[in-house]
Amino acid sequence: MPQARRQTQLFVRAPRRGAILALAVCLLCGCTHVKLQRKTISQGATLTEFQYDQVLDNLAMFACDPDSLAWHLKINGGVVQVADQGLGTIAANVGGPAQWAPTLGLQRNILHQWNVDPVIESDDLELLQLAYRKAINPFDPDSSIKREIYEQVCELSCSYHIVLSRDVSLAMIDALRESAYGDKPQKLDAIRTELVRMYDEMEALSARPAQYQPEQIFINGNQILSRLEFLKEDIVKLTSAVCDLPYVPVHSFNRPRRNAGLIDQAQDKIDSLVKLVDAGGDGQPNQFSIPWLAHGCKNDVPRCACHVGHYCGCAGDCYVWVAPGRARTFRDFVLIVLSLAPPDEQDMASQPIGIGAANSPSF
Repeated sequence: MPQARRQTQLFVRAPRRGAILALAVCLLCGCTHVKLQRKTISQGATLTEFQYDQVLDNLAMFACDPDSLAWHLKINGGVVQVADQGLGTIAANVGGPAQWAPTLGLQRNILHQWNVDPVIESDDLELLQLAYRKAINPFDPDSSIKREIYEQVCELSCSYHIVLSRDVSLAMIDALRESAYGDKPQKLDAIRTELVRMYDEMEALSARPAQYQPEQIFINGNQILSRLEFLKEDIVKLTSAVCDLPYVPVHSFNRPRRNAGLIDQAQDKIDSLVKLVDAGGDGQPNQFSIPWLAHGCKNDVPRCACHVGHYCGCAGDCYVWVAPGRARTFRDFVLIVLSLAPPDEQDMASQPIGIGAANSPSF
């Protein structure tokens, strides 16, 4: 009789155990969205660290060897997944004494993933190389980096039919004139005089749009131009004579229209390159023309350094670091690097298309 009472008690308590197990499975699976939220925030926080680290390692590489080839990874997407699986069962021994065997199985799969594309375009790699060289050698005593940067600005302007602002055009001519020889200085002086005249006329037309009635001119049967648009065309054609390009830029009227996204990216590249070498403003020097990055061996890295990069090359280990007072300059430099290697823009017919208008909002 006591044995029977013990079996009955087991029979009654076993379903309670099963209910508890089932409830535990439900609770554990119910916290999936909380875990997903935390993991998403955690992965998003690594984006800045990833961008900083690859720029720092490139800086260390160029500090060790200024003739290095830059590398860059572009993040074009990411995935965060949290999957929970739970299983609870209660098995009964029906052939003998009333025995219950509850089992509980839990499984959680977590996936963190960044989708990256390496920069393989030679033009973008050349722009990155100029930016890193400028960071390592901010004084640029012979102005060689400045001239190369303005040559790239000139090429982007001609390739994407972008009208440079007056200040950028004149600064570009002055920089290229320093290394000119033969009859090149006289040619650049003549181009400068003509550009100044064109910019004056363009600004006069832009200042009084209400009184200015553009004459409609049809080209190729469907192209309507005004005097202001003709001036922009002539400025681009004249700008192409400033830089020594290995090709003759095709007139925009005879070339297919470009994707507007590609033009925006080209204008961002021009703006970033100019930021590296402009004269600064408000009486303050250009932040990239004064030393903001330190480099040396491992023992030279101070404990207060905000960011540290490392590269192991033929000359040994090279370290670069950013002092706390230069953290903002480093942040701005990272933004410049990202604009020089933008995500790939798909040239689709469904996207808006257009011809580059200007680097200055006033045009």
